[in-house]
Amino acid sequence: MSEHRIDVGKVLDDAPLTAYHWRIVLFGALMMMLDGYDLSVMGIALPAVSEAWKVDPSLFKWSLSASLIGVGVGSVISGFMGDNLGRKRTLVLMYGMGSLACLGTVTATDVPQLVVWRFLVGVGMGGAIPNVISLISELMPAQRRPLMIVLVYSGAALGGALGSLLASVIIPAFGWTSVFYVGGLLPLLIAAMVWVAVPESPAFLIAKGRLNPHASATVLRLRPGFASADAQRLFVGDRPAHAKTGLAALFSEGRATSTVLIWTLFICTQAMVFFVQSWYVTLLTRGGHALDSVLRTFSLWDFGALIGGVALAWMASRVSLERLLALAYVVSAGCLFALGTVKELSMLTSIVTFLTGFSVVGASFCMGALAASYYPTAIRATGVGMGLGIGRVGSIVSPILAGSALAAGWTNAQIFTAAMVPAAIAGVAVLVLSVIGQRQRHGGVEIAH
Repeated sequence: MSEHRIDVGKVLDDAPLTAYHWRIVLFGALMMMLDGYDLSVMGIALPAVSEAWKVDPSLFKWSLSASLIGVGVGSVISGFMGDNLGRKRTLVLMYGMGSLACLGTVTATDVPQLVVWRFLVGVGMGGAIPNVISLISELMPAQRRPLMIVLVYSGAALGGALGSLLASVIIPAFGWTSVFYVGGLLPLLIAAMVWVAVPESPAFLIAKGRLNPHASATVLRLRPGFASADAQRLFVGDRPAHAKTGLAALFSEGRATSTVLIWTLFICTQAMVFFVQSWYVTLLTRGGHALDSVLRTFSLWDFGALIGGVALAWMASRVSLERLLALAYVVSAGCLFALGTVKELSMLTSIVTFLTGFSVVGASFCMGALAASYYPTAIRATGVGMGLGIGRVGSIVSPILAGSALAAGWTNAQIFTAAMVPAAIAGVAVLVLSVIGQRQRHGGVEIAH
């Protein structure tokens, strides 16, 4: 009877962190690390490809952008797939597609072919991201969930960094195709291991009314000491009968405002990330600073990014993620203003650059965890996938606008001040989202925090 049923979400929320949880996180981080490698490898290999083909590097611009566009497309498509076919099945399928497309890159003989392969890499690898986030969200204990999602997500940044080191060794020895062979074969191996070693989300399986023995077995491994008899009485508490699914569900049952605010956060955060990544070096060297000094200072952006994401997620177990993000946006706005006033590179510039990465990229690492917490099991992958896909608008538009401002003769101070606008909008949006979340929780509306 219904009063004897047990909510699988609450069972897993209260589970202690075990070695099995860590194994799942490790595989997720490995997938994201190779995901980050595959998405960044074109930029790493571009000089070698340009030299081998005798083609000017400027003609490869669409080869670099194609994967970003593909990520947006793949995120949206795979979000719907994940909520219908399963997180694990969609994850492995999309990841395998991206891996094969990376292998296909070595067959390219001209730039248009390269653009097609890189777009497909973006679709596959981008499509893996919302399902990794949804799967980790539904398997991890509630108190550690933001931290675990960020640990997995930050693997992408590590993959990009390690890719540069690997490329410096294997491209001189084996040519430009070697980095794409690595980017295709290793992910296929990891995908096969994930298929065997990582479980499907029990909440998804139970919500679909199938494979309950597998769901029960997974719950018993994730929640040691849980009675096997009770595992036969599990149900999904955040999936009411006749609940809408798909895109419409993101705007039903009082979620419309939250969804718009979450999309706003994705757009603004990605706009800041890609503005700094695209124009920091150019703007500071334009100010008369030596390129080598600017590059050394800019390296602190990456260190700040890695530390910021993990630190914010760790603090989220003690303070609400919305409040932490609001603080991060305030700090990022202050840092962007300070960068616009730089007259000489100093220790203060290094600290500001570190804090910019800490706040801006740290916030972007936490966006998946935030989105996952606002959607129930039935539409979680769709919600995360749509957020990631919509966020690509910011990543594509902001560098273009900054370039236009530069061409129009704007000063560094004016450009960096304009870049504060997304930070201000995001800060307001996350505070409003926090208020809405509190009202919904107090009103009894389910939010998956």
